[in-house]
Amino acid sequence: MSFQSLHFLLFALMVFGLNSALLNRADARKNMLLAASYYFYMCWDWRFAGLLFAVAAINFVAARQISNATSRRSKNFWLTIGVASSLGILATFKYANFFIDTLAAILTQMGINADLPTLNVLLPIGISFFTFQGIAYTIDVYRDQQEPSTDFRDFALFIAFFPTVLSGPITRGRQLLPQFSSLPPYRSEAAQEGIYLILRGLAKKIFLADILAAHIVNPTFTAPHNYSTTFLLVAVVAYSFQIYMDLSGYTDIARGVAKALGFELPENFRRPYQASSVSNFWQRWHISMSSFFRDYLYFGVGGSKRGNVYRNLLITFVAIGMWHGAGWNFIVYGLLHGSAVSLERFFRNRQTTLGITALVSKPAYIVGATIATFLFVAFSRILFRSEDLESGLNFISSLLNNSGGLAPYTPAALAALGLSIVLHFVPTRWNDRSIDIFVRTPAFIQGAFATGLVVCMLAFSSGSASFVYFQF
Repeated sequence: MSFQSLHFLLFALMVFGLNSALLNRADARKNMLLAASYYFYMCWDWRFAGLLFAVAAINFVAARQISNATSRRSKNFWLTIGVASSLGILATFKYANFFIDTLAAILTQMGINADLPTLNVLLPIGISFFTFQGIAYTIDVYRDQQEPSTDFRDFALFIAFFPTVLSGPITRGRQLLPQFSSLPPYRSEAAQEGIYLILRGLAKKIFLADILAAHIVNPTFTAPHNYSTTFLLVAVVAYSFQIYMDLSGYTDIARGVAKALGFELPENFRRPYQASSVSNFWQRWHISMSSFFRDYLYFGVGGSKRGNVYRNLLITFVAIGMWHGAGWNFIVYGLLHGSAVSLERFFRNRQTTLGITALVSKPAYIVGATIATFLFVAFSRILFRSEDLESGLNFISSLLNNSGGLAPYTPAALAALGLSIVLHFVPTRWNDRSIDIFVRTPAFIQGAFATGLVVCMLAFSSGSASFVYFQF
């Protein structure tokens, strides 16, 4: 059930209607939202509904046992059960074949003929998101940063909540569970803001991300040797804006749907391409994911207080790379970003010694650092977009030694790229103002605008691709 499909539109209208009808019946409203969330997930593949339930049950029980434990040993045991079980589920479905293939390759290099069996399993959509959501909750209970839920229905809804289950944001229990345990009152202004966010997210996806993908990104990454060096460079930039518009568009839709239902989800992006360092980029990009790795892995292995901070950074960023996919291209992607953040930290700690403290605050330096950061992020994403490491290296080879001459620029693609860049750099207050204008607009004008936009989207979305992050 794609967010840009007529099926989802009808589903959302039914859920919104039932939610409004059940505002004064908390139990019935929760039951409806839980059933709707499982129906939504089962539309992708009904066989994995049990997996969604298992992740909820494992972490609910583990957290309750941690809370009731009377010794540190018992707490550690149940923490291990909860985290290891969740990671085991994730590893089995997402990484098992990668490790089997890697082991087979190593044995072959050693002269051992290894024909190891691989698992014939599908990757459950959203598994990286809902397993991490469960893990974060269990660890927070262990750290006394979260009160354990006493209602399994609330917790099952927290794990399966349909706006977030496929691609986040990865919401912490303390952010969302209190809203489920004590349902917030309905506010018409919030519902209208939610509708605006849904429309904005769909527009980002259909009119910007999908056009960039179809006209520039997909053709070049499929056969880079056919295109000119200049067009490949444009494709590298276009992919960064495609993935931003795609994922931020999904986040807008998720936040908008939740807001229209009466719930608040956390912000997930803060103009990431305005970052003046790679470290700052990760503070602005996919915030719920990057903050998860910071809080539960980086700090867990020692952060800057225990062990070698640069080793801890590399471990964290390799894990971030592997979270995105089971392949050496993602591992190298993580190593590149971990190395860049480590170098930034090294020089940041020596600014005074190097005599560059005043320099880093100058506008010219900030502009140059912002451009350099974007270029690093964009070119490292060649590995991110490629199917494997070899494909990524082939793209880079074509970029450096290109003999192709195609440069099929289209007006739609150039307009989408230009608009994506402009929208990313307009003042934030303009976005806030546009929401305020929409909310203050008479309802019949809102309805006419929304209807017209949805009709255009349905016309464009016939060839629309799934959201990029559904594969993670």
